[in-house]
Amino acid sequence: MARPGAPKLGRNDPCYCGSGRKYKDCHLRQEEEWRSQQLRLRNAQDNVLQRLLNLATEADPVDLRTAFDRYWNGRYQFEQLAELNEREGYGADRFMVWFAFDYRQADGHTLVTRLAANLDQSDLGDLERQLLPTWVDVRLRPYRVERLRPNAGANLRDLLTGDLVILADSHASLRLELDEVIVGHLVPVDTPIGSSQPNYYLAGPAAHLTPDTAEPLRTFADVHLEAFRRDHPDAGWLDLLRDRSEIWSHFILILPTDKPDPERLQRYIAETRQQLLGA
Repeated sequence: MARPGAPKLGRNDPCYCGSGRKYKDCHLRQEEEWRSQQLRLRNAQDNVLQRLLNLATEADPVDLRTAFDRYWNGRYQFEQLAELNEREGYGADRFMVWFAFDYRQADGHTLVTRLAANLDQSDLGDLERQLLPTWVDVRLRPYRVERLRPNAGANLRDLLTGDLVILADSHASLRLELDEVIVGHLVPVDTPIGSSQPNYYLAGPAAHLTPDTAEPLRTFADVHLEAFRRDHPDAGWLDLLRDRSEIWSHFILILPTDKPDPERLQRYIAETRQQLLGA
C-alpha cells in the first residue's frame, strides 16, 4: 500500500512502486481489491463479535456471576451490571467482552475457543470462520498510544511485550490521546498488501488511562508474572493472561478519578507484592 501521507496518485501517474507502469496498470487494482476485502472482513468482525456477545448474554447465570465477581473484585454486585456502563465507562460492555474472550468455564473453554472448535457446526460465513481461529489467544491487555494517525488509526505499544501493534480503526484516533494507556481486546482482522503483520481493531470498548499509569501498571504486571512463575516456572505473558487477565480491571479500579495519586499506586503495588510474594 502507499505510505500514509504520500501524495494521492492519479490513475495515469507512475506507480509509487517504481515499476515504471501507470498506477492504474500496476497497484491500483490490487489496492482496490484489498480495500473491498478489508470492508468485508470488518463486517465479518462485527458479526463474530455480536455472536460472541449474544452467547455471553445467554450464558449460565452461575458462570456470569462468578466471572463478574472475579472481574470487579468485589467492588460491585452482579445486580448492578446494568448501571456499570454509566458508572465505570462502559463497564458492563467491557465486562461482557472479557467474559467472551477471557473467562474459562468448567471445561477450560472460553466462548471464543468453544465457537472456534465447532466451526463445522456453526452457521458462520466463510470470512467469520477465517477470523475466529485468529482470536483464540486474544486477551485483555494494556497498550500505550505511541502515535496517532489522523483518519487512519494509531500505533500502539504493547506494555507487556514491547511489540508494536497497528490499530487500523479510522475512528480510534478521535478517541485516543498520545501516550495514554488503553486496556482492551485487540483482534487481528486484515493484513495490508506487502505486510506480514495484521491490522488490529478494538473488540468492544477499552478503558482509557492517563500516561502516568504506564510505568506503575508495568510494575504491577511484573509482580503478577513473578508470582505466577512460582508455580509455572516457564510461564510467559500469554500464560498469565490466559489464567488471570482480570488483574488489569483490578488495577483500573484503584485509580483515582479526580487527580493523579502516585503514592496510592505505590501502596497498591506494594500491597500486591506482599500478598503475592510475601516481600
